[in-house]
Amino acid sequence: MLQVFGGNMKQPSASGISFREVDQEGNPEGGAPAAAQEPSREGPHLPINPFIAVLWLLAAMLVGGGIWVLSNGAFNPGPISGPAAISFLMMTFAPHTILIGLAFVFCLLFWHAVQWQRRRG
Repeated sequence: MLQVFGGNMKQPSASGISFREVDQEGNPEGGAPAAAQEPSREGPHLPINPFIAVLWLLAAMLVGGGIWVLSNGAFNPGPISGPAAISFLMMTFAPHTILIGLAFVFCLLFWHAVQWQRRRG
Protein backbone atom coordinates (compact mmCIF):
# COMPACT_ATOMS: atom_id res chain seq x y z
CA MET A 1 0.00 0.00 0.00
CA LEU A 2 1.31 3.50 -0.79
CA GLN A 3 0.71 6.68 1.13
CA VAL A 4 1.35 10.24 -0.05
CA PHE A 5 3.07 12.72 2.28
CA GLY A 6 3.81 16.38 1.73
CA GLY A 7 7.25 17.70 2.49
CA ASN A 8 10.76 16.34 2.10
CA MET A 9 11.03 12.73 3.32
CA LYS A 10 13.91 10.58 2.05
CA GLN A 11 13.76 11.28 -1.66
CA PRO A 12 13.63 14.90 -2.72
CA SER A 13 11.21 15.67 -5.51
CA ALA A 14 10.42 18.76 -7.50
CA SER A 15 6.80 18.90 -6.39
CA GLY A 16 7.49 18.38 -2.66
CA ILE A 17 5.45 15.14 -2.54
CA SER A 18 7.02 11.79 -1.76
CA PHE A 19 5.70 8.23 -1.56
CA ARG A 20 6.35 5.55 1.07
CA GLU A 21 5.05 2.06 1.64
CA VAL A 22 2.99 1.57 4.79
CA ASP A 23 1.65 -1.53 6.52
CA GLN A 24 -2.01 -2.29 7.35
CA GLU A 25 -2.09 0.04 10.38
CA GLY A 26 -0.67 2.98 8.45
CA ASN A 27 2.84 2.74 9.92
CA PRO A 28 5.76 3.17 7.50
CA GLU A 29 7.44 -0.13 6.74
CA GLY A 30 10.86 -0.58 8.29
CA GLY A 31 10.62 2.46 10.57
CA ALA A 32 8.93 4.05 13.51
CA PRO A 33 5.17 4.68 13.54
CA ALA A 34 3.99 7.67 11.56
CA ALA A 35 2.69 9.32 14.74
CA ALA A 36 6.24 9.46 16.10
CA GLN A 37 7.52 11.22 12.96
CA GLU A 38 4.71 13.73 12.46
CA PRO A 39 3.91 16.55 14.89
CA SER A 40 0.77 16.11 16.94
CA ARG A 41 -2.30 17.88 15.61
CA GLU A 42 -4.49 17.74 18.70
CA GLY A 43 -5.02 21.46 19.02
CA PRO A 44 -3.56 24.28 21.04
CA HIS A 45 -1.92 23.20 24.28
CA LEU A 46 -2.77 25.44 27.22
CA PRO A 47 0.26 26.41 29.29
CA ILE A 48 -1.80 26.14 32.50
CA ASN A 49 -4.33 23.64 33.76
CA PRO A 50 -7.73 25.43 33.72
CA PHE A 51 -8.99 23.39 36.69
CA ILE A 52 -6.03 24.46 38.81
CA ALA A 53 -6.55 28.08 37.72
CA VAL A 54 -10.19 27.87 38.88
CA LEU A 55 -9.08 26.42 42.23
CA TRP A 56 -6.60 29.29 42.69
CA LEU A 57 -9.39 31.76 41.90
CA LEU A 58 -11.73 30.02 44.36
CA ALA A 59 -9.07 30.09 47.08
CA ALA A 60 -8.48 33.80 46.52
CA MET A 61 -12.21 34.52 46.63
CA LEU A 62 -12.68 32.55 49.87
CA VAL A 63 -9.77 34.23 51.66
CA GLY A 64 -10.55 37.70 50.29
CA GLY A 65 -14.28 37.40 50.95
CA GLY A 66 -13.74 36.18 54.50
CA ILE A 67 -11.34 39.02 55.25
CA TRP A 68 -13.71 41.54 53.67
CA VAL A 69 -16.69 40.31 55.75
CA LEU A 70 -14.68 40.37 58.98
CA SER A 71 -13.24 43.82 58.30
CA ASN A 72 -16.60 45.37 57.36
CA GLY A 73 -18.66 43.73 60.07
CA ALA A 74 -16.33 44.15 63.02
CA PHE A 75 -16.05 47.92 62.68
CA ASN A 76 -19.72 48.63 62.00
CA PRO A 77 -21.12 49.67 65.42
CA GLY A 78 -24.38 51.05 64.05
CA PRO A 79 -27.58 49.18 63.28
CA ILE A 80 -27.35 46.25 60.92
CA SER A 81 -28.50 47.07 57.41
CA GLY A 82 -30.43 44.31 55.73
CA PRO A 83 -31.75 41.12 57.24
CA ALA A 84 -30.04 40.26 60.51
CA ALA A 85 -29.85 36.56 59.71
CA ILE A 86 -27.67 37.07 56.61
CA SER A 87 -25.19 39.36 58.34
CA PHE A 88 -25.05 36.99 61.33
CA LEU A 89 -24.36 34.02 59.04
CA MET A 90 -21.71 35.93 57.13
CA MET A 91 -19.93 36.90 60.36
CA THR A 92 -20.25 33.35 61.68
CA PHE A 93 -18.81 31.65 58.61
CA ALA A 94 -16.18 34.24 57.63
CA PRO A 95 -13.38 32.64 59.71
CA HIS A 96 -14.23 29.25 58.24
CA THR A 97 -14.07 30.55 54.67
CA ILE A 98 -10.63 32.01 55.39
CA LEU A 99 -9.44 28.67 56.77
CA ILE A 100 -10.87 26.73 53.83
CA GLY A 101 -9.26 29.18 51.39
CA LEU A 102 -5.90 28.82 53.13
CA ALA A 103 -6.26 25.03 53.02
CA PHE A 104 -6.85 25.32 49.25
CA VAL A 105 -3.72 27.45 48.94
CA PHE A 106 -1.58 24.93 50.84
CA CYS A 107 -2.99 22.00 48.84
CA LEU A 108 -2.38 23.80 45.56
CA LEU A 109 1.18 24.67 46.59
CA PHE A 110 1.76 21.00 47.45
CA TRP A 111 0.31 19.98 44.06
CA HIS A 112 2.63 22.43 42.27
CA ALA A 113 5.62 21.06 44.21
CA VAL A 114 4.75 17.49 43.20
CA GLN A 115 4.36 18.52 39.55
CA TRP A 116 7.69 20.35 39.66
CA GLN A 117 9.41 17.26 41.09
CA ARG A 118 7.92 15.05 38.34
CA ARG A 119 9.21 17.37 35.61
CA ARG A 120 12.70 17.50 37.12
CA GLY A 121 13.05 13.81 37.94
